[in-house]
Amino acid sequence: MSTGLSLRFPRVVKIRAEGFDDPKPHDQVIEFKELLQIFEEKEDRGRDVAFGCQADARTSRFLTQKEYESSGKLKTRAKSRKESNAVKALAIPEVDTTQSTVLNGYIFHLKPGNYCLEDDVFAAAEAKERGWADEAKTVKSKGDVESFIKSHGGKCLNDANASTDFILGGSPNDPSVQILRKLVEKTDEEKIKRNTNAKQDERRLFELGGVLKWTFVYSLVTKFLSRLKNESSGFRKSIKDKCPGMAVPRHSDFLVMTNTAKSSLQKTEDEFGLRINDICNIFDFERALEEVGRHRSNNQIEIPSKIVPWQTHAINDLVESERWVFRGKAQKLWPFQKDEQITGASLCTLFPDLFVDLGFEEETDAKREEGSSNESIRWEDASEIKNGAVAASLPLATAMGAIVTPHLHSGVTHVLCELKRHKSLEWAATLPRSIFVDPECGARLHERLISLEDLACLKRQQRRNVLLVSPAWMDEKWAEA
Repeated sequence: MSTGLSLRFPRVVKIRAEGFDDPKPHDQVIEFKELLQIFEEKEDRGRDVAFGCQADARTSRFLTQKEYESSGKLKTRAKSRKESNAVKALAIPEVDTTQSTVLNGYIFHLKPGNYCLEDDVFAAAEAKERGWADEAKTVKSKGDVESFIKSHGGKCLNDANASTDFILGGSPNDPSVQILRKLVEKTDEEKIKRNTNAKQDERRLFELGGVLKWTFVYSLVTKFLSRLKNESSGFRKSIKDKCPGMAVPRHSDFLVMTNTAKSSLQKTEDEFGLRINDICNIFDFERALEEVGRHRSNNQIEIPSKIVPWQTHAINDLVESERWVFRGKAQKLWPFQKDEQITGASLCTLFPDLFVDLGFEEETDAKREEGSSNESIRWEDASEIKNGAVAASLPLATAMGAIVTPHLHSGVTHVLCELKRHKSLEWAATLPRSIFVDPECGARLHERLISLEDLACLKRQQRRNVLLVSPAWMDEKWAEA
């Protein structure tokens, strides 16, 4: 039966036969008489099934390449593809009611991306404290931020131009923001500002100093309205007219910042975003700590694997008679002095009570570990176990000249621990355990010190006197300076 259409270049893509994949049994093949029976049954049900005949066959609708090019269909198809692939700007939402005019005169351009308050923990905490969290939590797209801006008298544009006052972005990981960050890192700012052929949006980006977080506008509006809450006509005033300095962004407001903006902020803020002349709040301090961690992670390749203390440099590089140059008013635990030369002066080797395992007993083993290329892993264990007055006193001990060791070995002269009713006490085997704040830790220290005393007797060495000192004793020594 003819279909009225024949293919010009038929191809066999698959066959069904024994020995090949997916064979079809011969008894399932529909014969011509079965097709005819189906046709007659459909006709009996009143369905019109029209089969073309060979006489009705028309010219094939498939054209050769030459016929296709001359028919004009190629141009039509290319034009339709171009129109369908064209990027259409999203319409800025209209606002029915105006809440205030505080953003009157400001023009904003928002980059596409992810707009969600929960993505910025610091902004979320500040929003809850300042009172704009409820409005910011409803934001799910840049259209919501545009509606907020327009409801307070601001204007939004799809493209940044010479009249744009602020460029806002959603998240640091948004492709649109990352593209601008790479542009800022690789472009000479002065060159692009002087280049008259530069793109308008790129030039404006460098003129404004970068891309701001979208939360900046919520914080700005809330801050201004809170100042005018006692004025009945406060909602009619504009930030641009009354307090333009309030709209100057800070270091923490930027998603992408140019070098020019960083230089201008150095007058009022440090490199971590803290104000130089003002007392910082908790939110600025937390952001600054995060920034410090980020700087350290970026520069970790440049930081040596082991930081050698100044006491080690002094002992290794200078003879004993010259080590007094390291002594100042604060170095109360550094025995070397200029006027009183002490031969064989006893260095203050201090062990802090921060460890469950007391480490090596032999001083040579501890020094061998100190000479390795890496820091002792015991310090990482100590930071996880105990953080208190003992740990807080270690920076003072180091600054005053003590050599802090993570092992209670035979060369230790001072043990930093928490004592009852004593700031310092010379250790003796007859001391009771009750002098320690923590009797269990005190018992371990006591047993180790007895073991070191026995070891010195076996080696026929004179055991060094050990002084038990408390954090209060360390503070007192520091105060004397």
